[in-house]
Amino acid sequence: MSKIDINEIYTLFEEIKEIVKSKESNNTPVKPEIELPNLSAIDELSDKIDEAIEQISKPISTEHRHVFSFASSRTFIGVIGLCAICLISLFTVIYKQKEADSLKDNDLKYRYIHMMGEATPSLLTNLDSIFEYRRDSVKAIRKEVVSFEKAVVQRAKRLERARIKEMEAEKLREEVEDVK
Repeated sequence: MSKIDINEIYTLFEEIKEIVKSKESNNTPVKPEIELPNLSAIDELSDKIDEAIEQISKPISTEHRHVFSFASSRTFIGVIGLCAICLISLFTVIYKQKEADSLKDNDLKYRYIHMMGEATPSLLTNLDSIFEYRRDSVKAIRKEVVSFEKAVVQRAKRLERARIKEMEAEKLREEVEDVK
């Protein structure tokens, strides 16, 4: 690096000053000697980014199509299997419902026989015919059995209360005898 004299720098500034003054007098814009980079590529990129943002912001609609073609054996077998399972389930529910109804009827028959206190062949035959052919009479039998069972429960409560009172009376008698 060589040393530059201050006078040389001063003369350089003076030359620059004269060039600027001459340019100002001409009123022509001063063009810098440094070349500016081409900004058109940046403009193109910003345009592409704006287009991409517009496309992203648009709602996307998709169509879903389900095609059940029996040309495929898997689909056909699957549909047939599903239908078979549904039918089997339906028949099972119907069968179990009939079985549950039969159990309810047998329970009511047992409770009725218990209410009557005895089971004669004529009573059993009569009950079977009522439950088989005359379903409207079953409601009457049910009411009769329920009222009997309520009466039995009430009687048992009364007997229990009477027993407790009897026990309390017995204790009081014993206490009275102990006091004498």
